[in-house]
Formats: sequence, structure tokens, C-alpha cells
Amino acid sequence: MTDNLQGYCALVVEDDASGLAIISVMLRRLGLRTSMERYANSAAERARRMSKLDVVFLDLGLPDGDGYQVLEELKSDPDLKDIPVVAVTARDAGTEMPKAQAAGFNGFLGKPLNRNRFPDQVRRILDGEGVWEVYR
Repeated sequence: MTDNLQGYCALVVEDDASGLAIISVMLRRLGLRTSMERYANSAAERARRMSKLDVVFLDLGLPDGDGYQVLEELKSDPDLKDIPVVAVTARDAGTEMPKAQAAGFNGFLGKPLNRNRFPDQVRRILDGEGVWEVYR
């Protein structure tokens, strides 16, 4: 399992300012460098401009599109197609989790995120494991 997360880079695509701050702070505490984006129409371009990208945390509900559109754009880019993309959403997990799996997401984290479980979830994702969990 990945022990040291320094050197890893994450893109967080989230339109809610408090959600963006929470995820980014939790990732930075784990040692990851983070880049943030608030809009669907510029998320893939932000990912392309990053010199290193190891994981994308992607909100499904963005003001100018949805996470499924962003996922499609990321997975269609030869340079980004192998980067794990994790859906992060407050939408109903019973409905969205199977939809996210079918769409090709590499994981699903329900909001609110569990700050006690989040470090282990991130490590598992970076180790290539699909993490499909909701906070209970």
C-alpha cells in the first residue's frame, strides 16, 4: 500500500467552494499537491495542463455540465485515459453508483466525505483499487 503520498498530484473538480476547500485540504494533509477547477467545460483542459496528474476527484453536479461529460472527455484523451477518476457526489448512491461504474469511473465517494476513512481511500485509489463507498 502507498505509504508516502508526497509527490502525487490530484485534480479536484468541484463547484461548491466549501467542498472544494475540504477535499483540497484533506489531500494536502496527506502530502498530495492539488489543482482545483470549478467548471466542467475547463476541467479536461486543466488536467491536460498539469505537468503530473495521478488522480481526479470529480463532482457529478457542476454548474455548466456534469461529471459524466467530463469523464468522457478525460477518458477519450490518450494522455489522460489511464488516470483514475473518482466520482464525488451527494447524489443518491443507490442510483448514481451503478451509473458511475457503467460510465467508467474508477471509484465513488459519497458526500459528506468521512475524514477518518479518506486517507485510506486515497491510498487505495492510488494503489489502483476501485473504491466504491458512501459515508454511513
